[in-house]
Amino acid sequence: DKGGHLATVDLNGRTLTSHLFQAGREHQRQQGQLLSHYHYDEQGRLAQHEHAHGLRRYTYDKSGNLTRRLDTRQGQHDYHYDPLDRLTRADHSQAPTERFAHDPAGNLLMQDRPGPGIVVGNRLLLQGDRHYDYDAFGNLIRERRGRAQQWVTEYRYDCQHRLTGVTQPDGSQASYRYDPFGRRISKTVAGKTTEFFWQGDKIIAEHTAGQHRSYLYEPDSFRPLALLEGFGPANTKAFHYQLDHLGTPQELTNAQGKIVWSAHYLAYGQIARLDVGIVDNPLRFQGQYFDRESGLHYNRHRYYNPDNGRYLTPDPVKLAGGLNGYLYVPNPTGWVDPLGLNSCPGKEKCEPVTEGQNPSTNTETNEGAPSAPTPATKKQYLYRGDSRHPNEIFKHGFKSRGKSTDLLLHSRDNTNPPSNFVPTSTSRDVGMTFATSFGLEDGFLYTLKKIPGRDVNKELGILSDYKIEKEIAIPDRIDRKDILGATPVNEDGTSANYSLINPYRK
Repeated sequence: DKGGHLATVDLNGRTLTSHLFQAGREHQRQQGQLLSHYHYDEQGRLAQHEHAHGLRRYTYDKSGNLTRRLDTRQGQHDYHYDPLDRLTRADHSQAPTERFAHDPAGNLLMQDRPGPGIVVGNRLLLQGDRHYDYDAFGNLIRERRGRAQQWVTEYRYDCQHRLTGVTQPDGSQASYRYDPFGRRISKTVAGKTTEFFWQGDKIIAEHTAGQHRSYLYEPDSFRPLALLEGFGPANTKAFHYQLDHLGTPQELTNAQGKIVWSAHYLAYGQIARLDVGIVDNPLRFQGQYFDRESGLHYNRHRYYNPDNGRYLTPDPVKLAGGLNGYLYVPNPTGWVDPLGLNSCPGKEKCEPVTEGQNPSTNTETNEGAPSAPTPATKKQYLYRGDSRHPNEIFKHGFKSRGKSTDLLLHSRDNTNPPSNFVPTSTSRDVGMTFATSFGLEDGFLYTLKKIPGRDVNKELGILSDYKIEKEIAIPDRIDRKDILGATPVNEDGTSANYSLINPYRK
């Protein structure tokens, strides 16, 4: 439309969906013969979705947490949180109550499971009768359960820690293959191979012998819009996704508006009950694809287990994804993780942020101000790449991880032992590389005053393993007044044509 919002989607010369936006929010959507209406609260959050099959209402608390979802088809769901906004209980009118506990590191423990839950080093070792074993890299390699742990599921990985195979207790196996970008391009189960096709980080099609399916998404998001099934224009059938406030599929409807797939979910994404299964739908939380053979959700860079709300492997972006590498999201009623890297608020266009960022605040963009200084200027500056948003960094600055003042150990791994230095570089290009976690995510290049620090290459000499990083290690912390500004950096290494100026700089 004139505002740049989606108006219609056409398929083979016919209208597939039509959309009506007002004040930047979608208020009406026509999907085949089914017409949906959307209503929002004063903060722009989805408050009600209604169509011919029923109505869903959403209620939020003062912190923005979802407290109730009232569904005329699926009943009432009430959610309770601790002071840190972590989910502690989910009451379902049509399913048993779920209870959750969280340790100080944020590890999720299911309180409604029999037996204890044991976590060591953020690795879940025991939950009920399930025992978990890990390799030296922290990847889950074995799950033992049942009497005397006789039922064993084994997981295999390649050198890049990608899951390549699963063996079930009955001996059945599944294998997985990936492209050079780490995207899964096929899986083979019981001799049957499914091939996957991608557009960027989204699965747009899958193909097996005798079946082809395509997936359409809302613009610039991971929220599914439609499923196309069949070969060729004449034989393709369209099915439409009905989503909740997070973008999770609740129903699939056909061109006549009839429900052909519907399910009840538990809080962390596991299907509690399949109500209608005329058409298969493998899409779950944003960016997740359900593997029936394992019960896992493939989540682009990792695999997620909805049974315990954890990833099988540590976060590949390490601390950029938060202190707990196995954590899915801060809470599953308001956050999503489409890439398996960073959680973000479950709004229409999910922009990954780091744990602890307040999604309700925004740093002002001053496009009329000069860009942050570059090497072309006469003054000298330091640079630091970081995935954390300027909302946080401009306010608090950068702080070191610990108390170790051993510069050699810091240069090799500043997390073990936790270092008392904050890494920076005299090279803008190095800062750009670290901003994207080596091409894995969007981030920010922070430009700093040339404050006193220790020249790693100069002091360590031949013992400096990463001379190319041109590191200046700043003791203890970098005060917010010494941060001049930040430039957004895209995953592909390109930078935005504007900078965010730090209002606290001096």
